[in-house]
Parts: sequence; structure tokens; C-alpha cells
Amino acid sequence: MKKTLLATIALAVLAVAGQAHAADKKVFALVPKALGVPFYADAEKGCKEEAAKIGAECLFTGPAQLDDAEQARIVRDLITKKVAGISIAPNNADSIGSVISAALAKNIPVITFDSDAPKSKRITFIGTNNEGGGVSAGEAFAKALPKGGTYAVITGGLSAQNLNDRIKGFKSKLSGDFKEVAGSPFSCNDDSSAAVQLIQDILAKNPDLDGIFFSGGWPMFAPEAYTRALKNKVADLKSGKFVIVSFDTLPAQIKLLKEGYATTLVGQRPLAMGTGSIDLLEKLSKGEKVDPVVDTGVDIVDSSNVAKFATGE
Repeated sequence: MKKTLLATIALAVLAVAGQAHAADKKVFALVPKALGVPFYADAEKGCKEEAAKIGAECLFTGPAQLDDAEQARIVRDLITKKVAGISIAPNNADSIGSVISAALAKNIPVITFDSDAPKSKRITFIGTNNEGGGVSAGEAFAKALPKGGTYAVITGGLSAQNLNDRIKGFKSKLSGDFKEVAGSPFSCNDDSSAAVQLIQDILAKNPDLDGIFFSGGWPMFAPEAYTRALKNKVADLKSGKFVIVSFDTLPAQIKLLKEGYATTLVGQRPLAMGTGSIDLLEKLSKGEKVDPVVDTGVDIVDSSNVAKFATGE
């Protein structure tokens, strides 16, 4: 009887200890601009894998679609939950500043990834040097159209700092021989279907267009619809008379490039953004210092090296 009682007490103690350990487990939040955007899948994967390595948890949460107010509400909820740190990809750099300050006031470290909010009090940014990546895109575009031409830009949210930086860098490498069509840049609000529809509309209104720059890969995330939208430009694309330069190198995009449905891709490294977010937040939660900017780099992919990216060698 005494042994049974002691065993019961021991199990109870172990259960309480287990609950306490679980309660002590750090929870770091990764907040994208919107859930369901294919680009963020690798960021989520990296975040969860890295968190598991250090015995922490990655909470991947965000608005269902681009929504400044909802993204801010989610961050406020994370503050209430007392997470150990937050990494956020701001949809609107100006509107997110106040909730970042609110989190910091509660001693919750906040960093940004993918998209920055440089005027806010965020501690650091991890991601692509967006203006630099845009410069690379502009160089590729200008090289493909040495005589210049008319072009359009398709972007996500018009207030997104990272996308605007890419467009700025892109345009900086275009000479006076290039002319942007009226209405550009065109916003798809990070929606693949809307991006494909924009391609159709742009080409219908500008049949002599020479090229398009995508500041993100949205239309290519719907490959079948994308190829249909470009059916009248396929021959020109494959012969180099029509140019498409896009950010991102997701598998669907690599396949499309290999098949001749794009000229150049500027690849980011979302997996590194996810793993790096956890590393940085873990250091900050321990009171350690981090660099104000962590550049995850880019990959330039075209017909000369697409086979390497397609096979993952």
C-alpha cells in the first residue's frame, strides 16, 4: 500500500514537472503579410525546424489576406499571449510601428523579416536586400532589352516597403530608352489569380509591350493560368523579343523558366529568413546583441544555370 502511494506521488510530481517545463517553453511568433502565400511556406518550415532544435516553438500566424489592421490585431494578441519574441513581415511599414512599440514596451523583442519597417523601433531586419535585388532584376531586364522598350510592373501591396524598394532598384538600372506604361505598377495584393488577370489586362491594353517585371512571383504561383495568359507571347518570350523578370525561385517558377516562360528570376532565401528569425529572437530573449540588418542574399537564375536549380544540385 505504501509503495503504491509513493508511486502515485512520484507520477504526480513528474506530471507537474512536465507541465512546468511545457509552460517554460519559449514561443516565438512568425507573422507573414498573409497566410497561404507560397513564398512563406519555406519561411514557416525554417522557423519550425530551428525552433525544434532549441526546444522552443514557432507559432506561424497572420491575416488570411493582406490587411493592415488585421496584422496589427494579431500582433496585439501575441503581446497578450506573452510570446518570447515576434518576427513580422509588415504589409504596411507605417501602420505597424505602433504595435511594434507596444510589444517592445512589454519586453517582447520584435524583428522584421522579408519586408522591413525601418522607421519603427524594430530591433533588426532579416531578409533580402530588396533594393539590391531590384538592381539585379533591372540589370537583367536591361541586358535582355539592350535597345530599351515599353514595360509594366506587377507588384503586391502598393504600401509594402520591400516591394517598393525592389521597384526602386529595378528602375534605377533602366535608361531613358525605357518607358513605363500608364497605370504601372499594377497591384495584385499578393493574389495569384489577380496577378494573372493583370497580365491579361496589361497585354490587351498594350499589345506592343516589350516586357514585364514582377516584384514577387505571384502570377507564376498559378502556372497553368499563367501560361494561358501568355499564350500570345510565348514565341516572343522564347526568342528573347519579350522579357519577363521576376522575383522568387519557387519550384513552379523554376519549371516555367526552364520551359521558356520567363527570362530571369531573382531568388530569395525564405528558409534562411525562417531559421534566422528564430536564431535572432533566441539571442535577443537572452539579452544578447544582434546586427541591425541580416542580408540573406539572392540567387540570379536564367537559362544558363536553371538546370542546376531545377535538380537542386
